[in-house]
Amino acid sequence: MLNANAHKNFTASGDREAELLLENVLAETGSILSGTNLCVVLGGSYGRGDGGVRQDKENGILYNDLDFFVFAEQNVSGADKLLKEIAEKYEAELKVDIDFSRIMSVKDIKKNSNRLMMQELKRGYHPVCGKDLLAEYLPEIPAENLPYSEACRLLLNRGMGLLLAAEKISADSDETDFILRNLCKAILGAADALLIFRRQYRWSMGERLELFKTLEVPEKWKNLYSDAVEFKRAPNRNIKSDMAELLHSVRDMFAGCMELVCGKNCEAICLNCRERDELSLKNYLKYCVKSRSFAPLRSRFFAPAVASLLPELAEALQKIPDKSPEKSKLYQHWLIFN
Repeated sequence: MLNANAHKNFTASGDREAELLLENVLAETGSILSGTNLCVVLGGSYGRGDGGVRQDKENGILYNDLDFFVFAEQNVSGADKLLKEIAEKYEAELKVDIDFSRIMSVKDIKKNSNRLMMQELKRGYHPVCGKDLLAEYLPEIPAENLPYSEACRLLLNRGMGLLLAAEKISADSDETDFILRNLCKAILGAADALLIFRRQYRWSMGERLELFKTLEVPEKWKNLYSDAVEFKRAPNRNIKSDMAELLHSVRDMFAGCMELVCGKNCEAICLNCRERDELSLKNYLKYCVKSRSFAPLRSRFFAPAVASLLPELAEALQKIPDKSPEKSKLYQHWLIFN
């Protein structure tokens, strides 16, 4: 199992320039935050050691966002302002997004311990500063025990990214990195959600790739997944001649995996949630409070919100790229429940 400092590299390629850059960024960030009593760790791709490095390096060395996770045993005055200043400083220097999570308590760590995000973090992160609260309070959960709702969360997040990429392709946008990254994430997310649903998820991307090749799914899906893994390991800015064709291939794979995970209707989603004990009145009340609306008393809304929103996502994917996803109710709910 990977954990803090279990791997030497931040990047999949081990690029020396990128490695030194990240070492310096983490050291400087740790120094700035040293007196705050915050526990800050680098997670995400670079925390796991499989981060990307631009091949052309014209827009900076790093390709992926830097995902920092922040924890505290007690309130830390002024921390949010300081974290924002650090993010702005390094975004300008590194030309990638710098994301600091909200400051999470020990209670938050325990409450969210079965989330894919937290379990991925458990298996690969770099400490930046402070007491290692993850080692102390975050239990290790087997991959086969990940909740069904985590497969749904993955589909929702990656599906929204796919919709946003489709809009930019339709508008002939020059935001090449955004488009390619989100198409890649959609492919990886769809396949990984299917593995979670089948209780076959693996923590290693390489192991997931080999396992996905053995599934009884269309060969085209396997090829897309292999290409996406290769892109993640060595990202490039090469746009295919017909991006619309690629978009629809990705959309078809994503929709196909979603149907395998969720079935064809709300009832199938609720059945899966019921089988894994994830239907509750608490989910319904949470939906009403966060959305500031009263949902009809249907079983769909007794599922976690990330699952109940998937029928709307499936409908939106079929309409690519008819309307802006950012103007939709689905988009607004995604911002609320993500």
